[in-house]
Amino acid sequence: MSIVPQALTESVHLAQLRLEERSREVHRDLTDATSLHNRVQALFPDNLGPQPRAATNTLFRVEREQDGPILLIQSTLPINRNGLPAGYARDIAYRDLGPLLEWGREGRVVRYRIDAHPSMSQSVPGQRGKRIPLRGEEALQWWERQAMKAGLENQLALDIPQSDVRARRGAAKPVRYSVIRFEGVARVTDPAALRAAITSGIGRGRAYGLGLLSIAPYRS
Repeated sequence: MSIVPQALTESVHLAQLRLEERSREVHRDLTDATSLHNRVQALFPDNLGPQPRAATNTLFRVEREQDGPILLIQSTLPINRNGLPAGYARDIAYRDLGPLLEWGREGRVVRYRIDAHPSMSQSVPGQRGKRIPLRGEEALQWWERQAMKAGLENQLALDIPQSDVRARRGAAKPVRYSVIRFEGVARVTDPAALRAAITSGIGRGRAYGLGLLSIAPYRS
């Protein structure tokens, strides 16, 4: 499926990379969330400050299709494809999401997809709250709340569990995100909130392939 907090008029770019599965670099990146994060960030300038991902609102998601994996990279600065190793991608397609975001007015009906980490903070006496993953009906309720904040009124929502994402943050203890893919149909209720959610992402793990909300016109 193909499908703002800086200015809502900021350009949003989508790159679709059809990956070459025979590439060693691709194999490593698809099995290591930290490696894939670093690969994506290498496609942007080095002088973006202390939070380079947030500076360009960079989000990504891996789609696994019959003819091979596809890496979607969305950002407010176009990627530099010269930062990819030779033979990494069989094909790269680009899209300016401006027309789609302009189309997404109140009352429009869209298809959507997002890989997310539904979770909640659990209070423990005498300790800092611990975040626990949500499953089943609790996860769907979490997505219902997030969708409403993102200017979407769900009409159909499917929850499809995905493989966990494991990532390393320097010397800190590795983090693990349980992942659920939410996809379905929704009506746009707040176009500005939807633009912001698409541009900035939703939930935790956005540096590691989660939180990218993709929309497309729904045609019954």
